[in-house]
Amino acid sequence: MRIKPFFTSVALSLLIAVLSVNAAGQVSGPPYRISDREVTRLLDRIKSETDTFRKSLKDALNKSRFDRTRREDDINAYVKDFEEQTKRLDDDFDHHRSSAADVDSVLSRAARIDGFMIRYPLTPRAQGDWTRLRGDLDQLALAFNVSWRWGSLGPGLPEPVEVGPLPYRVSDREVEQIIHRVESQSDVFRKSLDRALDKSRFDGTRREDDINSFVKEFYKETKRLHDHFDNHKSTADDVQVVLDRAAQIDQFMRRNRLKKDVQRDWAGLRANLDELASVYNVTWRWL
Repeated sequence: MRIKPFFTSVALSLLIAVLSVNAAGQVSGPPYRISDREVTRLLDRIKSETDTFRKSLKDALNKSRFDRTRREDDINAYVKDFEEQTKRLDDDFDHHRSSAADVDSVLSRAARIDGFMIRYPLTPRAQGDWTRLRGDLDQLALAFNVSWRWGSLGPGLPEPVEVGPLPYRVSDREVEQIIHRVESQSDVFRKSLDRALDKSRFDGTRREDDINSFVKEFYKETKRLHDHFDNHKSTADDVQVVLDRAAQIDQFMRRNRLKKDVQRDWAGLRANLDELASVYNVTWRWL
């Protein structure tokens, strides 16, 4: 007579255990309000559009004043961080672990890129590719029920420096090429000048000290111009100072005729400096 209650108790315990296991094994509903297939397609589109945008961004930066500057490093870091967060979301989705927090992290990274693209418009192609990618990110936010609004760089992000009107009338790439030509031709001229002075009556004299001092000052001002250009601060005044220093060298070269090769090298450098003056709209005439 006591066996029946025992088996009833055991059966009840087993039933509670099974129910507990079932309750623990239950999978909650997905964090998005579209089908798995639609999420997959959306993430694939975002991945593809990111690749397209990255390529057009690289091309635009290479032709802009940001090429090889800190600003270029900033936007490239933003894109890299965005791609890493997008990949993490994709991986979590594949393993049924994706959440609204993953999407919010992706969008926060995208906000940095958006802030750059708004403040520093690049080529129409790069802007268009970013606009298309932004549209699908809006769809992603909507699918995962994430409240999102563009227009902020987000907390703790550096404010970019405002860019004023350009002081030159050609592309950034062309200006940089001219500056490089000036620097390269300066090196050629300095070497031939050293050789010419060593074989001239000026060797070891005050005249040699003077021309070397002029060349040193010219180099210093040329470097300052290049640094200002790299940091988007170059002006016509910077170019004017470079030309003033070059004028001192030019007077020495006119008054003290040296070997033909150094005269030729100086003429080549003068031509580069004339080009520099022209693009920066500096009125310049050699005496």
